[in-house]
Amino acid sequence: MAVNTVFASTDALREVWTVASEIPSGTPLVNGTKAGVALTASGGYTRSVTAGPYTLSGIPAGGVSLKALEVSVAVDGTFEFTGVKATDGTSAAPTTTAQGALVYITSGGVLSLQSTSNTLFGRVNYPLHKYVKVAGKLPVKIGG
Repeated sequence: MAVNTVFASTDALREVWTVASEIPSGTPLVNGTKAGVALTASGGYTRSVTAGPYTLSGIPAGGVSLKALEVSVAVDGTFEFTGVKATDGTSAAPTTTAQGALVYITSGGVLSLQSTSNTLFGRVNYPLHKYVKVAGKLPVKIGG
């Protein structure tokens, strides 16, 4: 899940993709061999909010003017993703991950440094100064 924008995407390159199920913003995606990240939740996405003892469910949270299963996608830029896996495919990507390391996406939508039977998603793209490295969290240049 993308939690922050590190280097902005280009407005003119953004696309609308159709997804298989409703998804939240920040979801890494692949369309054929093209990588992207959901900038908005898909059109039919809903969320729940809890306030005190009450929970409200089914609150519309999808992108404005998007139909169900449509999502606005950035196909460039650098985004910080959490839950990135190491080359073993199970443990968290280490803080020693090199600048420019290739990042892949699994068929289940998980980002990983493991290339075996996965699709290229992008490259690690650390900012120049004072970036705090955390295991499993990497800035990834989309399509890199």
